[in-house]
Amino acid sequence: MTMFTQLALICVFSLTCAKEICIKEADIAFIIDSSSSIWKPNFQVQIDFLYNILNLFDISPSKTQVAAVSYSNIINPEFQFKTFSSKNRVLTAIKRIRYTQGDATRTYKALKYMNENIFTKANGARDGVVKIAIVMTDGETNPGLYDGELTSEEAKEWTQVEAKRAKSNGVYLFAVGVGDRINEKELNGIASEPKSEYMIKVTEYKEFRTDKLKDLLTNRTCAAGRTTTPKPQEKECWELVADVIFAIDQSTSINTQKNFNLELDFVGKVLKTFDVGVEETRVGAVVFSDEAERVLDLKEGVSKDAALERVKNITWGKGNTFMDKAFAKMREGFSKENGGRPGQVPQIAVLLTDGVATDPYKAVEEAKKLKSLGVEVFTIGVKDAKMSELNALSSDPQSQHVFDVDSLEGLSSIVSRLSKSVCSSGTR
Repeated sequence: MTMFTQLALICVFSLTCAKEICIKEADIAFIIDSSSSIWKPNFQVQIDFLYNILNLFDISPSKTQVAAVSYSNIINPEFQFKTFSSKNRVLTAIKRIRYTQGDATRTYKALKYMNENIFTKANGARDGVVKIAIVMTDGETNPGLYDGELTSEEAKEWTQVEAKRAKSNGVYLFAVGVGDRINEKELNGIASEPKSEYMIKVTEYKEFRTDKLKDLLTNRTCAAGRTTTPKPQEKECWELVADVIFAIDQSTSINTQKNFNLELDFVGKVLKTFDVGVEETRVGAVVFSDEAERVLDLKEGVSKDAALERVKNITWGKGNTFMDKAFAKMREGFSKENGGRPGQVPQIAVLLTDGVATDPYKAVEEAKKLKSLGVEVFTIGVKDAKMSELNALSSDPQSQHVFDVDSLEGLSSIVSRLSKSVCSSGTR
């Protein structure tokens, strides 16, 4: 080991020696608040602070990679891990980050973007290296008027869901709050454990100009992942014993059989995590558009291979989006006559849609009927799905029962999350 490397490693644990490069194999993402509550000169102070921190890292494809996204009412992807291979280009890109002065703080959307786009192999994220995200804000989650009827509390809860999702995937999350308008509870929820290391409060922006704060965040970032290991992500759900029926949107807005196949692939991937059998988890499927049809009953869904084959061969049908008919067919499907085990095992409905209900009133009424029978309802919205509608259709708490993605291709990113949520609904 060279003297330089020894010195760099010593600096990891010292707040007085952050002048050497942090030699670390890591993927580090910066999530940067660009909302109007930040005075423009202070935004520049924040950018200078990040520049000075990154100047202390050995940035290259084999050591530290950097990505960034800024957020306010809009989400601005600045650059990905694969965008720049040299330190100079990363530092130049940091300097060019724009101040949007947006009138909302959609932290949940920024974290969602991070989860689904930044920490992906397609955008340069690597297996086997430490994954770190640094979330910076001067306030708290605020949806403004940009997400329909989403309330402030629902938005804050969504932020926590996305933070939890990142941490469950092995990302170490730093939460850096500045000023007297920060929400300490929210920052604590975002930050990894121990909170004393991963949550940092700053009184004023002028502190960003000090070596003390620069050294503190640099050293903690450089040390992340050295002494603790993220909880491994569970791959299977062998302990679940339940009746699970999927309702799959077959409407015209899906557009092509190829797109419809993305829905089917998603259902298949979730199904694969279950221990399917007569005495284990039984699975069923319903498709819906103008009408709804049970294409796989629970009494038939007792073989994983057979169920996967049946789902794989469903064809796209076109039509409107009558979710009420889907819920009615699922209610039939959970009956004893069709292989259900009401009162014996948890019964779980999972509805997947890319739009809004053609008859929203009936959809809510039919969902209520299903829930009144003790069925736990999960909803997944793609693209134009309406969050307020999904919330009304789903079981409580909504944070655990409502999922959304921006595209059909994005469904694969929530397989593990959905599987874990469904699995928590019942065990042997």
